[in-house]
Amino acid sequence: MSIEALTPFFSEMRKELAQTTADFQRWTNAMATAANDDPQLMEALEDYATQLERTGQTAGLIGLTGLGAWCVALNGILPGIIFLQQDARALACRHLAAWPALVDGYLQDPANFNASMALAEYLSNPLFAQSFDESARLDLIELLTTPPLEPEELVAQLDGADMPASVSIEDISLAVPENADREVYDAFLDEAPGSVEQFAVLTSRIAAGHADIDDMRGAKRIAHSFKGSASIVGIRGVAALGHHTEDVLEYFEKNPVKPPRALGRSLVMASDCLAQMVGYLRGDEDQPENSFEVLNQIVAWANKVKSGDIANMTDDGDVEVQPASHDVPQPELSAVPAPEIEAQATLRVPVNTVDEIFRLVGEMTAVIARVESQVANLTARAAALLSHNYALRQQVTDIEKIVMLRGLSLARTDTGKDGSFDPLELDRYTELHGVTQALVEVTADAREMTGSLEAGVSSLRSEVVQQASINKELQYQVAATRLAPASVLTARLMRNVRQTCQQTGKQARLVITGGEIQIDGDVLNKLADPLLHILRNAVDHGIELPEERTIAGKPPEGTVKLDFSRQGSGIIVTIRDDGRGLDYARIRAKAVERNLIREEQQLTYPELARLVLLPGFSTRDQVNEISGRGVGLDVVASRLANIKGTVELGSEPGNGCEVVLRFQASLVTQHTLLVEAGEQVFAIPIHYIKEAFPAGLGRIHYAETTGEKNTGSAGWQFIMRDESFPLHDLSLLTGYPSPPPGSERFAAMPKVLIRTIDGIKAILVDKLIDSRSVMVKSTGKYLPRVHGLSGVTILGDGSLVPLLNVPELLASPIAVKAAADLAAAARRHVRRILVVDDSLSVRRGLMQLLQDAAYEVKGAGDGMEAIRVLKSFDPHIICTDLEMPNMNGMELAQHLRLEKTTRHLPIIMITSRSTEKHREQALRAGVDIYLTKPYTDTDLLRHVHAALQAGSAHEKVAPA
Repeated sequence: MSIEALTPFFSEMRKELAQTTADFQRWTNAMATAANDDPQLMEALEDYATQLERTGQTAGLIGLTGLGAWCVALNGILPGIIFLQQDARALACRHLAAWPALVDGYLQDPANFNASMALAEYLSNPLFAQSFDESARLDLIELLTTPPLEPEELVAQLDGADMPASVSIEDISLAVPENADREVYDAFLDEAPGSVEQFAVLTSRIAAGHADIDDMRGAKRIAHSFKGSASIVGIRGVAALGHHTEDVLEYFEKNPVKPPRALGRSLVMASDCLAQMVGYLRGDEDQPENSFEVLNQIVAWANKVKSGDIANMTDDGDVEVQPASHDVPQPELSAVPAPEIEAQATLRVPVNTVDEIFRLVGEMTAVIARVESQVANLTARAAALLSHNYALRQQVTDIEKIVMLRGLSLARTDTGKDGSFDPLELDRYTELHGVTQALVEVTADAREMTGSLEAGVSSLRSEVVQQASINKELQYQVAATRLAPASVLTARLMRNVRQTCQQTGKQARLVITGGEIQIDGDVLNKLADPLLHILRNAVDHGIELPEERTIAGKPPEGTVKLDFSRQGSGIIVTIRDDGRGLDYARIRAKAVERNLIREEQQLTYPELARLVLLPGFSTRDQVNEISGRGVGLDVVASRLANIKGTVELGSEPGNGCEVVLRFQASLVTQHTLLVEAGEQVFAIPIHYIKEAFPAGLGRIHYAETTGEKNTGSAGWQFIMRDESFPLHDLSLLTGYPSPPPGSERFAAMPKVLIRTIDGIKAILVDKLIDSRSVMVKSTGKYLPRVHGLSGVTILGDGSLVPLLNVPELLASPIAVKAAADLAAAARRHVRRILVVDDSLSVRRGLMQLLQDAAYEVKGAGDGMEAIRVLKSFDPHIICTDLEMPNMNGMELAQHLRLEKTTRHLPIIMITSRSTEKHREQALRAGVDIYLTKPYTDTDLLRHVHAALQAGSAHEKVAPA
């Protein structure tokens, strides 16, 4: 291809340079006048460097590699300008304003030697305060005078113009693959409605003829995000429509002309179709019936763009859509497999709103509890009043009898005074008779009023009971908004086992039962990492290689069983494999080597098993990239502690290992045992409790012991069913005074067996009060962390009851300093990765894949955000997209290569751009690995592993 053939591209670049010259001048003025400590100085420099990099990339795309190298060289000089004194900086900036004219002259005649020499001499000006190496100047002149390279991408586009795209029925499929990651799919559905709404606004502006270049760029970016996100999930219909729509919009982004009205209508139809596709996937709408027709129209416009015919179209021009062949089957509406349960409409509610509802339900529960307490008090008083009335009635009856009898005797003494009447023939009443009769009548009225009061209290009690029942149902329904089935983790867990098997060369299958168990979504998210870590260890450490299993008489394929079950309000997760089990001899040797235990100290198998839960403890001599990456199973214990759960380990050498996790299904409501200790009522979550015994059961024994926490009862043991448990006084554990220890006092106190990381322990309480479900409240921002306290709850009488984390109170780690040293060493081995992508669902999917592989991961939406993240996050590798707003992947790579601290940081670029030109540009920008979509998870993890190894090798060599 001759220079004459490239002249139109040179002219387009001159136009682009002319349009940006004003921006360059504005940034130059800002750099010349801003003070050294003015934030606008750095902002202007970053904006200038970003646009200069884009100019260099444009030059590279049209074959001017010399001009691209010149832009890179100028960008390397820019940072030195801001360190000059203000007068010197002003002179440098005045010189900086001259280069656009020199570049424009070079673009008019790239073969002109004088133009190339002028550009090279420009960089050597002493005003820049940075000498330009003479050999580098000669090399640059040679590059500038070299004939332009043939731009392969442009040639490929021209060659592809004669090959129009076509549409098949499969291109509109909305079927979700069975192996799709559920969390990534959910993230896509969460992000999609907002993107669709914004896309509809932008396409409406385009159709109305009111769109500017920013609207075109924004619409293209959204289409690009839909293409990438849907491709990762595997929804072909959304990906295809997004892909071809992006091709159309990209033309108008680069050529700011008004699109034909027909194209605007087609874009609106594509937007509506895309919205209905998203609604169908969310279960809100039916599948669009016109998706095949809409995609055909968009593809026809894309073919017009590829052929270049769209440039000659008038405003009222249209495209001819190829009708579907009669032999091609029409799209079926059942593209998505029918769910077993009818899909229900969903409502997006902010988390803050749900939390506020929880708070109000908790307040209502506390109020109803207080009302119940008052009604119970009123009932007791009504019963006492009724009893009192019965006693009063009896007393009045006795008085009435006495008055009547004494009145009769008085009447007999008066018989002689009037002999005409017998005492039986004439009643004689005194004032006493009248008072007594009145008292009898008042008592009868009081009895009726008491009966009426009792009926009213009984009715009130029934209403309160009904209200409490409704409140419990409301509490259950509100809690259900946070619940999700454990099966949502299935895809991640299955994938984790498959990837670990591929990396280790082992064979294992994962069997999951109890996936229908409902667990709080927040708890479930925090449970994912521990489960992934346990499964990786089960395959890497536990399951043997196929040939080893065959020799041991086992099937070549190992089995890992994961079971979810419910125990009251608690959840039990059991993970068991049929591998080699824990190597107790090696665990003991490592513990002695790291000063965790003494050589002569004897530990049982359960005690040795618990050592692997210490921070940083690992039986591996070297860190690998599979199971722990230098971090032991302490991650499981710490994550379970965060959700107030416990971990139990058990293993039989040669017969596998079993890990049991216990925690509450919800962190908001918990079932507890109310106990009293030291004149204070405490609530203990049920999942901590193995058993509770009233006073008098079991035996108390004192034995000399060491290493126990000093609670005033060290050495005391509670013996039940021939099992011995260390005994601790809860009053002393919580800081309350307690009488001196003694076997008689301990025997007369109730005991509660508590599950801890160090095994089962017994605690002494003064009284076992009740078992009830409570709403858990935080201690507030002024008490964010209290040792041994999980939260508080409010009882019906308004009293505040602490919710105890008893295992934390009982914690007594072995060799704390040695364990802390292990933890610090483990943190140094953790590998960190920064993921940069403007699509939320793509970024979240990639982050989840890397997190599942036990890397510490952070994300950024574009290159500028990534630079800000790098100030507080020191990654070992960066995975970045190519096309992003503000700062794209190439610009980010160039920026990182200019910085001393990130010059050798491995960079993996993940993009859908598969042309060799893009690859070469990325590699020149400093990208280490260029990975095109679609890719497999295994390929990506393999590249990440290779990049980390290369980075580690450089770290070892660098100090020398």
